[in-house]
Amino acid sequence: MVLDATIQTVLWIGTALMTIGLLVFVYWTYTTPEENRNFYYATSLVPLIAASAYFAMATGHGSINVGGHIFFFARYVDWVFTTPLLLLDLALLALPSTRGKLGLIGVLLGADVYMIVTGLIAGFLTGLDKYVWFATSTIAFLFILYVLVRLLRETRSRGGAVRGLFRNLATLTIALWLCYPVVWLLGTEGTGILTIQVEVILYAILDVLAKVGFGFLLLSNRAALSEPNSASAHVVVGD
Repeated sequence: MVLDATIQTVLWIGTALMTIGLLVFVYWTYTTPEENRNFYYATSLVPLIAASAYFAMATGHGSINVGGHIFFFARYVDWVFTTPLLLLDLALLALPSTRGKLGLIGVLLGADVYMIVTGLIAGFLTGLDKYVWFATSTIAFLFILYVLVRLLRETRSRGGAVRGLFRNLATLTIALWLCYPVVWLLGTEGTGILTIQVEVILYAILDVLAKVGFGFLLLSNRAALSEPNSASAHVVVGD
């Protein structure tokens, strides 16, 4: 699909920023002791997937025409893989051990995938039915917020560094993720108040902050990630 210059420029910038984030995270991974690399592996996948999605959109292979407007389906392919990885990072950071908590983590990730898939269906539709699917997606999102608040309580048993890092990451995630449904409603997939150019710019800003910004905040805090009771260690040892 042929895109105008503004959209292409924004998508190429998004591709570049995600790629830079990926390179930095990979470098940090191999300069970190091997026993502390679990968070680095998972978090490095996020900008890799996002860079691929942005490249697909920038080259015109990640979008189709739906009801007379451009629908970037590659954006949802990105989200269905990257958002569970971000939530997994948060869950493993909050929990001193995954023993007895795998069900909670599974439900959290399942609700996230459901949220993205129902959002994808809403984006494909042009009639009023899309708002039913959007509302369904929003309900799943509210459940995710509830679980994040519950995980925040779990950090009471963790060290101050872990507790503070989780609070910062959860606050960043909640604040940014709350903006996505607003852009959806105002954008071309919703009411059409925003132009496609503004929509693409806003999504790109949110994506970079929610993925690369999240990763920088998490992976640069090596003190918290290397705590003896870190969840990453428990995942490896047999929980």
